[in-house]
Amino acid sequence: MGADEEAKRELPEARSARDGGEGERRSQIPESRGERRSQIPESRGERRSQLPESRGARDGGEGERRSQVHAPPSHAETSMALARRRLLELCKRHKDELIDDWIENVLALPPERGRYTDRPVGEVTENVRSWLAAFTRILEDGSETLLDEFITHLVEQRYATGYSISGPLIAASEFRTAVAGVLDTTHDDGDADGTSSIDVLRAVDALLLQFEHRFAEAYAQRSLFASEERYREIVELSSDVLATIDQEGMLTRLNVRFEVLFGHSRQAWIGRPITALAVAADVPALRALVMSASRSEAPREATIRCATRAGLTKVMTVRITRLYGEDASLALMRDVTEEVARRAQILHSEKLASIGQVAASVAHELNNPMAWVMANLEQIRSGAHKLVSAARPVASGSYEDLLRAIDLIDRSCHEALAGVERMRDIVTDLNLFSSSSERKPERVDLVDVIELALRMTGPQLSQLCRIERHYGEMPPLVGYPGKLSQVFVNLFINAAQAMPNRPRDENMVRVTARFDDGVHHVEVEDNARGMTPEVVERIFDPFFTTKEESARPGIGLWVSRNIVEEQHGTMTVSSKPGIGTIFTIRLTGLNPADLPALRPPPEPPRSSSRGTILFVDDEPMLLNAFARAFEERHEVLVAKSGHEALDLLRDRGGRIDAIVCDLLMPQMSGMALYDEIGERFPQLQPKMAFMSGGAFTPTAREFVERVDNPKIAKPISLDDLERVIADLLSGGQKRGP
Repeated sequence: MGADEEAKRELPEARSARDGGEGERRSQIPESRGERRSQIPESRGERRSQLPESRGARDGGEGERRSQVHAPPSHAETSMALARRRLLELCKRHKDELIDDWIENVLALPPERGRYTDRPVGEVTENVRSWLAAFTRILEDGSETLLDEFITHLVEQRYATGYSISGPLIAASEFRTAVAGVLDTTHDDGDADGTSSIDVLRAVDALLLQFEHRFAEAYAQRSLFASEERYREIVELSSDVLATIDQEGMLTRLNVRFEVLFGHSRQAWIGRPITALAVAADVPALRALVMSASRSEAPREATIRCATRAGLTKVMTVRITRLYGEDASLALMRDVTEEVARRAQILHSEKLASIGQVAASVAHELNNPMAWVMANLEQIRSGAHKLVSAARPVASGSYEDLLRAIDLIDRSCHEALAGVERMRDIVTDLNLFSSSSERKPERVDLVDVIELALRMTGPQLSQLCRIERHYGEMPPLVGYPGKLSQVFVNLFINAAQAMPNRPRDENMVRVTARFDDGVHHVEVEDNARGMTPEVVERIFDPFFTTKEESARPGIGLWVSRNIVEEQHGTMTVSSKPGIGTIFTIRLTGLNPADLPALRPPPEPPRSSSRGTILFVDDEPMLLNAFARAFEERHEVLVAKSGHEALDLLRDRGGRIDAIVCDLLMPQMSGMALYDEIGERFPQLQPKMAFMSGGAFTPTAREFVERVDNPKIAKPISLDDLERVIADLLSGGQKRGP
């Protein structure tokens, strides 16, 4: 039995199945699909043999005429041409039936097959009609124009709806089922020219294979285009500079971030070396990255300084990697100027904090001996006054020599006390300058801040120039004195470094301060070398410096302006080469509401009732000085440690009227002693006062803020100590001076 007769037997069976029920007909569809798949390899071969015919039809049949000239068509080609003609007649004669059957088959597809079941019927109908029109046109004259247009529509539809790419392919395959159904319904078993239903179905397979090929090609092109578009969007919207370079390091492409960051036209830089972006000192490092990428080595990163069109210096991290399969590399350049500057500022602040800790430690060690020196000098001077008072009524003869000797002691003590107070001021200045991270603002005398900065820079500045001061009336300013002092120290150091090599009296730094209309104005003027307009424009940029040999990072003025702006001010500069520079600072200060509560001014010493006073300190000489100073008016007890103080309190049953304790001591600090007393003798906690040469630990600072007991700063004046003891004995709890 031949193939044609087998097809004739299959078609009546399919027709009876169709007449017997729609569900049963659909059950035969997979068999038709399987039959179609079994024919695909053969159809592909046939399709390849037909491609020249299609091209020839598109070109006006020229290709087909040429093939006929060279060789007669083969039997397979003739058979396929007859099958395509019969399929064309079927599509025209049974168009509506084909469309209805095709739509029904597509809508019957399960969701996991083509995801067409949830599409509107009108959309499916329109797609099926477009398919049939395209297939009919191909069968008529070989033109694929309609098919290409419809495929473009389908591909865009795929992208718009997000449906799987297999959906259109599966929907198109239902054309074969629809053709088989029409053949079955019309009882069309063959044709007089010898074509069978199997031949027609093979022609259908060739059409479908042609569609699949064109659709896959269009989808791949669309995917490539979409990928390129996404790549372009990512590249153009990137906050980093992205560039491609060739093997020689020449720029071949740049994103728009390049223009924003550097101010240059992208087109003007295409073809230029990427190393031209770096400053001269960093060119070797950037060239090394280019060479490493060209050798396909593992990507490395370097920090490079680049100059912008506006003359600014940008700090960039650069990473260059070889592009896979290409003789080109991708460079990623990230602007880290602000980040690096912030790190430098943090490092600068950490250094100052370290200096502050060292200064506080030194101050603590210096304040203890200064405290007992001051206490002893005050006692010597007090004793001298008593001797003068006792000897004056009987002053005669040799007593005059005694009075002169006592007067000499008095003057010596006075001058020694002045020296100790000067040392105390120096330590205070050091503490104030190094405290760049004040936790709370305070009322600031701007003139005092300027003078502090002048004292700090005096050894360097006074050797190079004369200093002129012009201060007007300046009300207090709410701000951070330590930070403001850094600003003026930076300005004075910069002025000193800019001074030309000429006699000291010819160099000048003039400081002018005034208050006008609610604003504090300060001008720091010098007659040094001055700056060009280009330098003035960049002077506040981080990492910019005119001193090439300097190891400093070039952030001093950037940090200074940030400090001024933080305290509600502005900082500007004007300069002329060979004439000098003027820095102008205008400050309004912070909100007075941010100030902590004001402490009451110290009261004059007042007499107090006799009591038992316990002094606790790890400095024996300081304890001796205090004991001598107060033993006439009070019962004085001393303890050289916290443990010794606890033993003494235990022996006396806690019967103590006042305790004056050092805040920071080895083994047991004053803070720990305060807690121990709270557990054993809680009634004595309010009677404690604390001495400190500097609360430089976080725990000590927290304790000072938390505990409201009186605090006294070392070195201690006996008058201040007398006030605190009087308050403790009277039951008051006032903060000490």
